[in-house]
Amino acid sequence: MSDEHEPQAAREAAGASSIGHGIEHITTEVAVSGATRQFSAPQVKRVRDLLARLYALRRTIRFYPADHPATSQAIDELLPVIAQYHSEGVDVPLTFFEDELLLGEQLLAEDSVLFDQLIRDMTAIGVGTLRFKRGLERRELERFAVILGSDPEGMEKRGGIAALMQSAGLAHIEVSTVTVLREVGSGDDARKAAKVSYTDAIDLLRELDQLVRGNESLNVPRVKASVRSLVDNVLANRYAMLELSGLKNYDEYTFFHSVNVAILSLALGSMLTKEYRFLSTLGVGALLHDIGKMTVASAVLNKPGPLTSDEWATVRQHPVLGAEHAALTPGLDKAALLVIFEHHMRLDLAGYPQQMPPRQQHLASRIVAVADAYDAMTSKRAYSSARLQSEAVEVLVSNAGTALDPVLVRLFVSLMGAYPPRSIVRLSSGETAIVVSPSPRDPIRPVIRVIADASGGMIDPVDIDLSDPEASLGREVRACLDPSGTNVDVADFL
Repeated sequence: MSDEHEPQAAREAAGASSIGHGIEHITTEVAVSGATRQFSAPQVKRVRDLLARLYALRRTIRFYPADHPATSQAIDELLPVIAQYHSEGVDVPLTFFEDELLLGEQLLAEDSVLFDQLIRDMTAIGVGTLRFKRGLERRELERFAVILGSDPEGMEKRGGIAALMQSAGLAHIEVSTVTVLREVGSGDDARKAAKVSYTDAIDLLRELDQLVRGNESLNVPRVKASVRSLVDNVLANRYAMLELSGLKNYDEYTFFHSVNVAILSLALGSMLTKEYRFLSTLGVGALLHDIGKMTVASAVLNKPGPLTSDEWATVRQHPVLGAEHAALTPGLDKAALLVIFEHHMRLDLAGYPQQMPPRQQHLASRIVAVADAYDAMTSKRAYSSARLQSEAVEVLVSNAGTALDPVLVRLFVSLMGAYPPRSIVRLSSGETAIVVSPSPRDPIRPVIRVIADASGGMIDPVDIDLSDPEASLGREVRACLDPSGTNVDVADFL
């Protein structure tokens, strides 16, 4: 069967013939380009001088106006240190995270102690990462100095550091925040924390979309911070995060899909291990698995009708394009890169891109493949309607052992239940309910929220655990309902 006649849902959930380069080609390119090299010992040593002059500039601009000779001198002392890095062909990426300082991905242990006040100052004004890019001119540093000297309260009144940076037009200085949720409470606090983590990840995807389309490097510290937040929340309150993973946005499908896949992957991965480093790497790969699609024309991705052979070839390139872009970004784990490259390869290796010689998918890639297929099938696209959650689970089961890892599919069904969170269901009693969470005791008897009686009349919501005989009073789920035919907005009840 030719690609242009392949069912539209297969664009996301199934494998196809491969084209494109192998992963070996990508890693060779990285080695040749030197994109992933560490900073040299002299460069790491020199950063102490840079930090001292950066701190001096902030102190000076706090006491003197921008046109004062002391400010001009502080700028003149900082600029040559930055310029020396640029003359060596590298940008200067600094991260101020909690009580730590990093140059790129290298932790500066001693400098973190020496420049404790600088870390506090920078984080107070919203600077999580600061990058001085090649091409920096003195007048940009002058405008940045004014922002650098701002106090937190004044900066907040003027719209925050992002607004100030944008209005200053600093093409060669980048600033972003780093958000990590280390502690997650319970109940309402946990749900709020989960929502903050989810929203932050969506915002990150919007930023990455601009970077990829501009052929710029990804903001790795920002990515890792967002993923740490997702990991923390999944480990602390899995079901609150799974509930959010049902959020959809037709106009920003790629962004919501990527975050949902990350959450589903982390939830599934956490059933195998609680090892933080593995989950962090899994989360990065899952969050970035579709970055290659950001280089594919929207007209092709959102085409309502069947794709031509050439269009299919373009779409099938997205794992290679995404992996190439990620491979040229210093600081990303190789396992995360493999996830981007392999997530459509299929367990039976009949997917794309094909490998010569063939090799088994990485475990993280197999996890993401299950999450990717599920979220794709339950999302509305230009070329296909959303499947019911229960139907999507059935499709996963039918593909276990061929496209998908059967062990992971079984774990996923155990995780989500036969009727996943946010499903609208009809009960044996005739009542209508929304699935809140699966029951750990019985995958076909979830925890539900009854919202309508047998006659269809809306009632005050009542939560029932169908796996509890006393609470369920014999109720069972009879069928999943299509939300479009029920006039029910699930979000109103969760």
